[in-house]
Amino acid sequence: MVESATIRLVVAPASAGRFTARLEITGELLVTSTRQPLVDGARVLLDRGFDPATPLTMRHKGKAYDSLQPMPIGHWAKWTYKEREKGGMAVERWMPFAVPRSGQKSSSEPSVAPEARETENRFHGGPLQQQQPALLDQAASP
Repeated sequence: MVESATIRLVVAPASAGRFTARLEITGELLVTSTRQPLVDGARVLLDRGFDPATPLTMRHKGKAYDSLQPMPIGHWAKWTYKEREKGGMAVERWMPFAVPRSGQKSSSEPSVAPEARETENRFHGGPLQQQQPALLDQAASP
């Protein structure tokens, strides 16, 4: 069995709390600005056809040592990091955004607007109250 060589991402600060990630062997920029360069970089590598079993690690630019133990690209790609309200970061399973259906702006919008209908006034317990135009005209006159 032939073991794959470890791929290394070299990360560098992009802005406050954000990083770039480059493929060490080619210097190619994979991720331009992210808070989680290793996991986002792993997803880019998978999108480009890299074997999910290939070991991947990360190193900060200018350092002589890796930041993490190598793990398969597929392992890194399935995780994301979220800030908890109280106390630090949490590792969570990554879920891709849903792909919008044809003709929609986003996957959360319905493709056809629902028809308008009157509903009861739940705040006051009665039917929906509507002002008549004549009453509005009378209220506007001095």
